[in-house]
Amino acid sequence: MKKLSRKQWILVIVFVVVAGGILRSVTNQAPEVPKDKSTLVQEEAPTASIAFDSPLDLGGGITVTVSSPSNFKPTIFMTNIDQKPKTSNAFDVTIKNGGKSDLDFTTVSLQAASGSNVCFDVLGDLDINGAPTEALKAGSEVTYKYGVGCQAASGEPLTLTVRIGEEKVQVEGKLA
Repeated sequence: MKKLSRKQWILVIVFVVVAGGILRSVTNQAPEVPKDKSTLVQEEAPTASIAFDSPLDLGGGITVTVSSPSNFKPTIFMTNIDQKPKTSNAFDVTIKNGGKSDLDFTTVSLQAASGSNVCFDVLGDLDINGAPTEALKAGSEVTYKYGVGCQAASGEPLTLTVRIGEEKVQVEGKLA
């Protein structure tokens, strides 16, 4: 029996790899895709809806309060200033951790809306820096400034959605 040369071994290996790939693609059927490819995403209702300046106990010792918004003029150093907001509002968010474990701020988020108008974060200057990056120790409280810009006029509705872990709180009011 004759030994295979190096080139012949390479051809054999390439053939085996290609044949194996073809066999695998034929035998692995993709999951059936429904004819209607649109997906329905159900938005969960908030745990509670509150007004500005109203503290809310979320259970587990966590309490959140959002102050009434105040109008401010963003500087050129702030995020999203290129979006040219019609109205910019800042407010204080106070979170009290009366629980037994630290609160990880990666589980805290804030989203703003003004009816059908677009709103976005405006942060990074004027001490409006958003949520802290370090965990809130058990038994502690923190207050931080948050800013939003909206393509809406003063007096139009403002809805803030604050998420803390699995809890979702809507804060309702008007743009300052």
